[in-house]
Amino acid sequence: MKLTAETSLKGIAIAMGAIAALMAATELQRALDEEAAPAISISDDPLRQTLQHCRTLTPEELETDIACQEAWAENRQRFFGMSSDNQGAE
Repeated sequence: MKLTAETSLKGIAIAMGAIAALMAATELQRALDEEAAPAISISDDPLRQTLQHCRTLTPEELETDIACQEAWAENRQRFFGMSSDNQGAE
């Protein structure tokens, strides 16, 4: 078989078509997985809602926002499993 410019271009076109089909299949699978996955709800926990809001603040705003400071302190207590008696030992 003689390798000419025409056969080379055909081979490249076939390879590009295969890559495009693979990418389309991957994208379709990802869309189906996202659709099937349950939505994560943070509305059940008021602390999570407050922390979500606090994540949008700048560091300067966090220094003066007492509600966010208290929410982060409560979150640390939950995470480390500390009782309110051990709070001063941080």
